[in-house]
Amino acid sequence: MPNTPLAWTGLVLVCFITTAAAQDKVIHVSPTGRDDNPGTKAKPLATCAAAQRAARKALADAPKANVTVELAGATYFLPAPLTLGPEDGGSTDRAVLWRAARGAKPILSGGRRITGWKPGKGKLWTVTLKDVKAGTWHFRQLFVNGRRATRARTPNIDADEYCFRLTGATISRDLKTHTLTVGAGKVKAWAGLADAEAIVLKNWATLHKKIAAVDPATGLVTLRPPHVKYFGGNRPRKGGGCFFENSIDFLDSPGEWYLDRTTGVLTYWPPEGQDMAAVEVIAPVLTHVLAVAGTAKKPVRNLHLRGLSFMHTDFPLPPEGHHGRQAAYRYGGGAMPRAVRLTHVTGGSIISCTIAHVGGSGLGLLDGCANFRVEACRVFDCEGNGIDLGGTNDPKLAPKDCRLANNHVYRCGAAYYGAVGIWIGFAQRIVLEHNLVRDLPYTGISIGWRWNPTPTVAREFMLRHNHVYDVMKLVCDGGAIYSLGFIPGTVIRANHLHDVHRSKYAIAAPNNGIFLDEGSKGFLVEGNVIYNTAGKPIRHNRNKSEWHTWKDNVLLQGPATAEQCKRVKQAGLEPEHLKPLPDE
Repeated sequence: MPNTPLAWTGLVLVCFITTAAAQDKVIHVSPTGRDDNPGTKAKPLATCAAAQRAARKALADAPKANVTVELAGATYFLPAPLTLGPEDGGSTDRAVLWRAARGAKPILSGGRRITGWKPGKGKLWTVTLKDVKAGTWHFRQLFVNGRRATRARTPNIDADEYCFRLTGATISRDLKTHTLTVGAGKVKAWAGLADAEAIVLKNWATLHKKIAAVDPATGLVTLRPPHVKYFGGNRPRKGGGCFFENSIDFLDSPGEWYLDRTTGVLTYWPPEGQDMAAVEVIAPVLTHVLAVAGTAKKPVRNLHLRGLSFMHTDFPLPPEGHHGRQAAYRYGGGAMPRAVRLTHVTGGSIISCTIAHVGGSGLGLLDGCANFRVEACRVFDCEGNGIDLGGTNDPKLAPKDCRLANNHVYRCGAAYYGAVGIWIGFAQRIVLEHNLVRDLPYTGISIGWRWNPTPTVAREFMLRHNHVYDVMKLVCDGGAIYSLGFIPGTVIRANHLHDVHRSKYAIAAPNNGIFLDEGSKGFLVEGNVIYNTAGKPIRHNRNKSEWHTWKDNVLLQGPATAEQCKRVKQAGLEPEHLKPLPDE
């Protein structure tokens, strides 16, 4: 197979030498260290910034040596994102590795611990944050004992009716006025109204806007401008779900919190049994933790990350709000920030890492990434997408020959319900295999990024042996696997897809096992097992079944039979290492 692209074989050329030569350099980092130490195991450095400086010096002093930065177990609170450039990478014959020490679980955090809690009214606890009061800090997520706390909202997230029903929604042609109506008596002149937000479940995304005014008598909510134009089929509409967030008046349930940016007071209602004297509360400061950024002429080469965790970032709501377009992109804007963001990186890898508890999306492999592997990683509790892989619609910039394998992606779309587990846009020769993707408000795996059949740079995606289930829980018009646009040479093979739900607030199109949307053509779809889907196992929009090749698929809308479960096992579609893990 001399003409077969390298990524198609499931292999990626990566030069990483695991057996260190005598001249190879290891730089040690520990919270017990000092930045004026030499970085040895006995005298480690204390910060990632100092380790970066030491690694650069080692690379310059020994041009042929591999360089390793080894982090001891601790949470490293970063004052600024760790930014690695071409001078921080290796070459075709030497590697740079940032890794966890044996048995350690280091966390690179974009947040700050919050202490000094005092009992407040009733079961509430409070702390005053001077930086918030001074106007230099504001955050929209809070993480308590390793879990995302609920920003105060109404109706409550655990209520049977966790949304109000819209009785109307309008936006003027001149984009000056945007209103929602939820019925008389359901809105009030809430405290802190200027910071309160409306969140609307649209067809396949959500709308997030600040509130300008409310009329309790009519239930009319006027949203704060500026407003942007968006596609009519994905607008707020009568019958859709809506809830309101971020007023002290909504803080009426254990696990909720509210931040008053005027007074700087953070208020939290701990669940029963949670000890506020021992609790760990972290709020984000940074919008991303790690940026690896090369250039087209000088990419970052042969850089590897092993066993590290990246956590605690924020996504400030833009002035125009978030008019969800699809896959965490918005009308009038682009993508969300990613906690870990790579551009122009080649011949590297991220292995056994964790990205979690973040605002925006988790991991982004963007322009210029090539021959890159993401394997055995956990990505969860992201406001937006879990993993983004895609760049500019330009053959010189689109990511190429990358492999995502054996990753566990779940509980993404924590705030923006149009987000997906794994998104692949403008890219070429991408292998996506043996990933477990689950527990999502919208689609599990989304490929392609053009709303018509016009050719783009996207081509040759291989999706095989992925297990996707428990998806489409809140919005609609998607599936376990979703495709959009012309992606020649694409194969969807031996995937295990099931439990595709439909929310009671869904108001339009159905949800399916595989949904091939407009522009999709020429796929090979074989050996997939699909069952227990709200809509039909396969759906087409502006394309036809005969435009694709179908082989040996098991398609069942209802639950799987015993015989079909046996076939799943025999086909190796549910290997041991992809069984669901306990929630962290």
